[in-house]
Amino acid sequence: MCRCFAADFDWNVIAARFDVDEDDIDPAALPAPSYNLQPKHGIGIVAQGRDGKRHLAGAYWSLIPAWSADKELPYPTYNARIESARDKPTFAASAKSMRAIIPASGYYEYRGRRPYYFHAPDDAPLMLAGLFSWWRAPQGSTPWLLTATILTCQAVDGPATVHDRMPLLVPHDMADAWLDRSIDGASLMTDMRAGGTEMSRSLAFHEVAAFGPEDDGRTLIRPLPQIHTPSLF
Repeated sequence: MCRCFAADFDWNVIAARFDVDEDDIDPAALPAPSYNLQPKHGIGIVAQGRDGKRHLAGAYWSLIPAWSADKELPYPTYNARIESARDKPTFAASAKSMRAIIPASGYYEYRGRRPYYFHAPDDAPLMLAGLFSWWRAPQGSTPWLLTATILTCQAVDGPATVHDRMPLLVPHDMADAWLDRSIDGASLMTDMRAGGTEMSRSLAFHEVAAFGPEDDGRTLIRPLPQIHTPSLF
């Protein structure tokens, strides 16, 4: 699972990486640098619109399907399992043709109550696989809300020593297909799962100090000092 991540980078660099035109960036809706992005708050996503162009936009982190009568669902939707997203009514439409990439500096997983921070060895941005949906209250009195979820998969190797699930990474050679709304997601899921899992094997990670929902800043990802018990002999 992934219920907290960090995003601290130049959004223009992310836009350039995915060939997003300047006119298709919504800077006011993108989150400020943060090391404590939580569900039901704003995150940044890259996605293709119905106009066929790629957009970099702010989104509400917890997917709300278009058919939902309420913004609050009775179950969490900030994560979706890659193994079942195509079959779950909440995520099925998004898995088919509304896929996104969610840039992250790194993410946290918990072993019990102990948080660990995962990141690329060279600290390059991670590209998390996601789904998106547009939602508006049935009365139509509120603006359309862009919502998103992060896909997860079975953890392997190092990540599996901390938690049994992990965010699915988007392989560089699959990013174009993943964002292409004309491609049915059913044909992508198997390859995405295999390629993303393989990428996660090389992630670096370390334990960090426990933190609360209001805490933020680079100090959150500082490695927790290891306490060594001296030998008595």
